Amino acid sequence: MDEQHISHNSQETARQMYIRHGQNYGVDPNRMAALSKTYGNSTLFRRWGATVFDCIFFVIGYICFFISVIQITDRWFLPLAIATRCILLIAFFSYYLLLEGYTGYTLGKFVFRIKVVNGEGKPPGFLKSLIRTLLRLIDTNPLLMGGIPAGISVLVTASRQRIGDLAAGTYVVKVRDLEPISKKTMQRSLFIFFTAMVILGASFVNAIFILADSYVPPEAPVSKKEQSYVSKDGRFQISAPLDWSTDPDREKITDIAIFNPYIQKSVAVVSNSKKELGNVTLQHYTKKIQYNMTKEFNLSTVGPSSNTTIHGYPAIEFTIKGQKDVNHYVTHVAIIETERNYYQVLGYAPASKDGRLKKELHDIIYSFREVRH
Repeated sequence: MDEQHISHNSQETARQMYIRHGQNYGVDPNRMAALSKTYGNSTLFRRWGATVFDCIFFVIGYICFFISVIQITDRWFLPLAIATRCILLIAFFSYYLLLEGYTGYTLGKFVFRIKVVNGEGKPPGFLKSLIRTLLRLIDTNPLLMGGIPAGISVLVTASRQRIGDLAAGTYVVKVRDLEPISKKTMQRSLFIFFTAMVILGASFVNAIFILADSYVPPEAPVSKKEQSYVSKDGRFQISAPLDWSTDPDREKITDIAIFNPYIQKSVAVVSNSKKELGNVTLQHYTKKIQYNMTKEFNLSTVGPSSNTTIHGYPAIEFTIKGQKDVNHYVTHVAIIETERNYYQVLGYAPASKDGRLKKELHDIIYSFREVRH
C-alpha cells in the first residue's frame, strides 16, 4: 500500500513540476513524451470513455442516415446498401483524420478533456493524423478484439501511447496540462464541433419525424360514415369517408376523382369500353396498364399481381411504387372487368404514409360497383 502511495505521489509530483516549469522550455519536440510519462492509468479510462462516446455518436448518426435514405428512395437494395456503408466508412475515416489532425479533438475527447498532440503540444497535422487513423484498423477495430490492442499498448508503454501514437509520434494528454490555445484556434474548433452537432441533430430530428409520420396507432378509430361518388355518366360509383371530397384538378381527365384535403391521399377511376378496345382479355389489359404506369413514374417497381373479385366482378390488383415530382408514392391498383367495360381504380398514397393508409384505400377501391338503371 505504501509503495502504491509513493508511486502515485511521485507521478503527481512529476506532473506538477512539468506544469510549473516544462512549459517554459520553448519549443521542445519531446516535452509531450515527458508529460505523458507522468500519467497513471487514468488516461486509459478517459480514452476508453471518449471512444465509446464517438461510437455512440456514429451509431446514432448512421441510424438516422439509414432512415433518411429509406425515406428518400423508398426501397433498399444491394447497390444502395453498399453505397451507404461506403459513405459511413468515409465519414468515420474523415471524422478522425480531420478533427484530430487540425484540432486534436474528437467530440468524445472534447467531452472527456483529452487531446491528441505532437511532441510540441500542438495538433498533430494531416500526415501524423493520417498514420494514426489508418492504424485504428489494427488497434481499435471492432473485428480485431475491439480496443484491446490499444488498451494493452497504452498500459505497457512509458508514454501511454497506442500503436497509432507510436507510429505517428503523437500523444494523448489532459487538456488541463496544456498551454491555453489561441482564440482563433478555439473558434475554429468550436465551429467544427458545432457543425458536426448540427448535422447529427438535423438527422436525428428528421428521423424522429419520419418514424412519427409512419407510426400506425394500434387501434386507430376509423369513421364508418361514408358518402358515395358517382361517375359523370351515372354508370358506376365508389364510396369514401366523409372527410374526402371531389378533386377538381383531376375530374377532367378521370371519371371519378376524389381526395382527402388534410392528408395526401386520393383515388381515381378511369373506364374503357370493351367495344373500343377490341378483343382484349383482362390479363392483357392489366399488362398494358402496368406498362403505361411505369412510364408515368420514375424508378417505378410493380408488385405481384393477384386475382380477386370486387362486387362479383373479376379483377386483378397490384401495387406500383415510384417517384413523381420528387415525391415517392405507392399506387394501389385494381383492374375490374364488367360486361361492357374495363375499369382502373387507382389509390394513391405517399410512400412514407402507405402503412397506415392502405386499408382505407383498399376499402374505397373495393366499394366500386356499377349502378343498375
